[in-house]
Formats: sequence, C-alpha cells, structure tokens
Amino acid sequence: MDKKDYEKIIQAMSEELSERIVSEEQDLAKRARLIDQDVAEIVREVGLQTTKKVLEKTRDRLVLKKNSRDWKALEIQPLNIM
Repeated sequence: MDKKDYEKIIQAMSEELSERIVSEEQDLAKRARLIDQDVAEIVREVGLQTTKKVLEKTRDRLVLKKNSRDWKALEIQPLNIM
C-alpha cells in the first residue's frame, strides 16, 4: 500500500473535519491540549469503520467469485452425439 495514493482523501477528510470542529466545538482555546485526543478518537473510529467495510467487501467478492465458479462447474454441458 502506497500512502501517496490516498493523499487526496486524507487532505479532504482533514479539511472537512477541521472545518466541522472549528465551527461546532466550543471553547477550543481552552481545550487546545485535548484537541489532539479528540481528533485521534475520531480518526480511530474512521479506521475501524473503514477496515470493517474493506473486509466485508473483500469477503463479498470472494463469495461471489467462489459461487460463480461453483455455478460454472454445475452447468450442464451439451452432449456431443455426433
């Protein structure tokens, strides 16, 4: 995995998250030392959800691939009588 491939997504998420925090959170100046912890918790949750989705999609693709092979194996081949 090359992290450079995901740089645009990281930048977009960072921008959106920072805008949301600045616009909605109160007393950011007083909580400056805790902001890093808050962001870390959010990013951890993003990571968990993303990992779950990647694993689910990988599983679904494997099942689909296996099922399509199984169906092909079960297909009735035409008889060659001649």
